[in-house]
Amino acid sequence: MLRTILRVALGAVLGVIVGMLIILAVEGVGHTIFPPPPGVNLTDPAQLAAAMGKIPLAAKIAVLLAWFLGTLGGASAGNLIAGRRAWAGRIVTLVVLALSVFNMTTISHPAWMAAGAVVAILFAGFVADRAFGLRRTL
Repeated sequence: MLRTILRVALGAVLGVIVGMLIILAVEGVGHTIFPPPPGVNLTDPAQLAAAMGKIPLAAKIAVLLAWFLGTLGGASAGNLIAGRRAWAGRIVTLVVLALSVFNMTTISHPAWMAAGAVVAILFAGFVADRAFGLRRTL
C-alpha cells in the first residue's frame, strides 16, 4: 500500500514537472512567433492587462494549446509513472487547472479564454485518464 501511494505521489510530482516543461516549451514557441507588443513591461500587471487587447487571436489560442498539451503530457506521464493509476494524472490536471486560474486572475484575460482554458485542461485530463489510467482504488 505504501509503495502504491509513493508511486502515485512520484507520478503526480513528475507529471507536474513534465506538464510545466511542455507548457513552457509551447508557450515559448508561441511567444517567438507572436512576440509581445513593443514597449510592454512584462513584469507590470497593468501593462500586461492593457497589452492583452493588442495580442493577436492566434497568440491566445497558442496559450490554450500549450495548456492543453502540457496537461495531456503531464497527466499521461503521471499515470504511466504511477503504474497506470489515474489518480496521478488527475492530480496533475488539478494542479495545472489551479495554476491557470491563478494566471487568469493575476493577468486579465478575455472571458472566452478563461472558459477555453478550463475546457481544454479538463478535456486533456480526461483523455489522459482514458488512455493511460486504469480504474483502480488507490
